[in-house]
Amino acid sequence: MAKLWQVRRVPLKITINKIVEKIYNAFHPKSEQDFYKKYFVDLQNLRPYKKLETGYFGIIDKSLLVEKKDLIEFLGNQILEHKFNLLGTGWINRNHIQNFEEIINLLPEFYRENSRKLFGYLNARNYKPINYWNDPKSGYLWEPKFYKKISILLGSDIKQPWELGRMQHLPILAYCYFLFQNDVVHSRKFLDEFQSQIIDFIATNPVGYTVQWLSPMDVGIRVSNWLFAYDLFSDLGAEFDQNFLDVFMQSIFEHIEFVLDNLEWSGGLRGNHYFANITSLLFACSYLPFSEYSTSILAFAINELISETLYQFLPDGGNFEASTYYHIQVVEMLLVSLYLIQSYERSRLYDLNEFLKLKGNIIFGKRNFKPSKFSIDLVNNRILYPNEFLERLYRIVKFTHSIFQTNDKFIQIGDSDSGFFLRPYYFFDNFKVNGEIFEEVQRRPFLYELINSLSENNCKGKSLVLKNSLKHSFNLPKSEIVIFRKVFPFVDFGLFVIKSAEFELFLRCGSIGQQGKGGHSHNDQLSFVLCVKGKEFFVDPGMYCYTCSEKERNKYRSVHMHNTLAIEDEEQNLWKVGDTENLFWIYKHRTKAKASKIFDDLIKMQHFAYTKPHIRIISYEPERIVFTDTLNSKKDKILYFHLHPNVDITIKNDIFILTNEQVTIKLRLPEASFEVKNYDYCPQYGVKLRASKIAVRSNERCLQWFIDFGIENEEPT
Repeated sequence: MAKLWQVRRVPLKITINKIVEKIYNAFHPKSEQDFYKKYFVDLQNLRPYKKLETGYFGIIDKSLLVEKKDLIEFLGNQILEHKFNLLGTGWINRNHIQNFEEIINLLPEFYRENSRKLFGYLNARNYKPINYWNDPKSGYLWEPKFYKKISILLGSDIKQPWELGRMQHLPILAYCYFLFQNDVVHSRKFLDEFQSQIIDFIATNPVGYTVQWLSPMDVGIRVSNWLFAYDLFSDLGAEFDQNFLDVFMQSIFEHIEFVLDNLEWSGGLRGNHYFANITSLLFACSYLPFSEYSTSILAFAINELISETLYQFLPDGGNFEASTYYHIQVVEMLLVSLYLIQSYERSRLYDLNEFLKLKGNIIFGKRNFKPSKFSIDLVNNRILYPNEFLERLYRIVKFTHSIFQTNDKFIQIGDSDSGFFLRPYYFFDNFKVNGEIFEEVQRRPFLYELINSLSENNCKGKSLVLKNSLKHSFNLPKSEIVIFRKVFPFVDFGLFVIKSAEFELFLRCGSIGQQGKGGHSHNDQLSFVLCVKGKEFFVDPGMYCYTCSEKERNKYRSVHMHNTLAIEDEEQNLWKVGDTENLFWIYKHRTKAKASKIFDDLIKMQHFAYTKPHIRIISYEPERIVFTDTLNSKKDKILYFHLHPNVDITIKNDIFILTNEQVTIKLRLPEASFEVKNYDYCPQYGVKLRASKIAVRSNERCLQWFIDFGIENEEPT
């Protein structure tokens, strides 16, 4: 039940909607008995689909796979051995320690016979089952039981089994199947593994009865990745086992039904989870042959895609959750959806059009609506979108371009969970820690392939997996090459981007997101990120984890982990502790941050978390950025600078000379005591790299400091 302080944190309309939903749910309970009857009796007798409509994805840029052959072979062998490196685990084996029969006896009794049959398929291939139920970091295991009886507990990381259960490694098996097709026996291993892993999942995860069914978002992402990899194999002419196909088709149907029955929509608060529901329904049903069932879901999904884009993306194009990572993740979902829609053949558009003419309202769970957000132009074989949607899409892509640096990495602001919707470049971009490779999650080549494919400026852009050249495209902005300094203000999101030929500066000031809930925002108001000549210097430290450690979660949300001015032992906005829900709420929103002046040569920002406002003014001189911080408080203040792990520090005459490879800048601080100490930078969720931070202590009311790009000057003017 919502707490009183939570009710006060969000708009009244959202509170009322939430109350109405709780009343509805109280009178429409979903019992385990009803669930069992539907999924293990009624649906088992339907088996409506015998084939899938493929052809959206294929291995197009074969030269890239040849170039990456050694890496792909390594990844393929790791997957064959069931070794995965997910969310910072390192490359570890994720097999069950129990044998088949011991696993079967842990499952619900009604499912054991079916599981035993599926394990017979696997046993014939000498296959070892994967453990989809545990968190290898904490050692916690979620026992297989009805999903509504499963809890998320502090101290365990439920994202660990969910990340494995998304099965986004499967495209690597298709790549290996292609690369080694001259050796039929070796190549076949990768197709067999693809089929076996899916059979394994179905055998050990009956619908609704393990941790893998607790998050409908992840259910939808899983079925989408199954189909994505299946499409890649199909494009290569792979011949699947009929036993596999029968089980696979049925499970796809069950995944779709489960997402429909558990839509994460709320008239109160909703976000990226519901967007993933919609995208995965559209994705899965794009592979189903025509029927009233599949067409009704597509009509629903297209309609909701338009509605949610306008709801979840702000007028300036930024995502409303106040996190650049979640912005990128949801943009990928949006663009994948549009790619599929724009790929539809005339026959599917005709079926959709006929359905729209004949049907009135569509009902899916609590969603009852008439699909009126779009129409179909059969003369030109295309879907027509409302102008408001097209304008928002343009701004979304513009915002997306703006948060990428010249090193092709987007900046971290707010939470980061290292999630993807599809992962065709699985570990292609990577870095090493103690000799092991980890994925570089801030590079997103697939995102740019989607933008190129959908843009009227480049409908035939080179792609690794996008098979279709689209006949109809969108007016999307290109990424700007900035020579003279230019300000890109995103007031709604709360981000100000200043780019020049020399540097890229990102300033955080504004909304905490999610209609005031602030669940994915950090105490980062007036913080900054700086990249110079493609090298990262001052960074946002990222996010280490969510539920596995309340202390670590709140540490990385803290003002003391961001490049801003703080009062010792105080926070900007406040949160509560003690349960997992509090990890995704702001209890007291005190900052109310805003930019009061935005000019080409000056930006003035302020927030009100403390007894007096903190004002930060950023101005520019030739080869210099000037920062002036004002906070009229007698309390001790700390000015923080978090450096990228690659930055080396040399101190000369109280000037910090900072070097990242061949690029050097100077940090000139006010006269005050300072210390340089280590901190843990998180390039992705679950991974820590040791880096340096500078903390300047002062009780002065006003602090002025400089970042110089021209290193010939030794003294500030």
